[in-house]
Amino acid sequence: MYILKWTVAAAFFLAPAFAGPLLLVLPNGQTSTLGNDNSGSLAGSIPNLDIQDIWLKDQFASVGGSLLINQFAFRLMPGTGSINATATSFSADMSTTSFGPSTMSTTFAANRGADYTQVASGTGTVWSSPGCTALVTCPFDMVFTLSTPFLYNPSSGNLLLELHSTAYNGVGTGEFDVENYFSAAGSKVGELVNFTSGSPTGVLEFSDSVTRIGYTLVTPEPDSYALSLCGLGALVALRRVRKLTH
Repeated sequence: MYILKWTVAAAFFLAPAFAGPLLLVLPNGQTSTLGNDNSGSLAGSIPNLDIQDIWLKDQFASVGGSLLINQFAFRLMPGTGSINATATSFSADMSTTSFGPSTMSTTFAANRGADYTQVASGTGTVWSSPGCTALVTCPFDMVFTLSTPFLYNPSSGNLLLELHSTAYNGVGTGEFDVENYFSAAGSKVGELVNFTSGSPTGVLEFSDSVTRIGYTLVTPEPDSYALSLCGLGALVALRRVRKLTH
């Protein structure tokens, strides 16, 4: 019985700090603030669409460890209406990368890291939102849940996110809420966009839709390590007391 109690206590004190689900908005300052731009119309048909975004690792400084990313989401600009978009196929990929907005290649493959992984795929609805009018910002209601969560360590590089779709068709007047840096100087994100099937390159921009990342923290923070050490010390002390009193 005593062994079981100490085992449970040790598990409590020494377990890694898994906290979640947690949310982080990119860029960080846009959680409850509108971006300074919009995407323009999301309506219409696009035979092939490839988008590659690279977010600087400093956007994850508040996390304090590695992230197991399990979702990402977008929101519309208030007052622009609704959107419903479908595709014959769509997918999302992630990787860690050494490239940033100011150093990105216009070739998609060149920016991808060794851990480049498909994290989601499907067919049918790509994104759908009724939009909003009364709120300062619309909710992040266009959510992609990852079938393969991606482990990202900001200390290893920046975060790359790619979206691909074929036979995209959007209906409605809704537009994404976007933050635009207009140049590489001070930009937190770089984006390649391509509308040509099979093209290995894209047009480089320094803007992106305001994006919300959903994740769990998988690396103990410093405070968690300290707590673990305190817990271990208390456990050893309790066992010594028990030996002395029996």
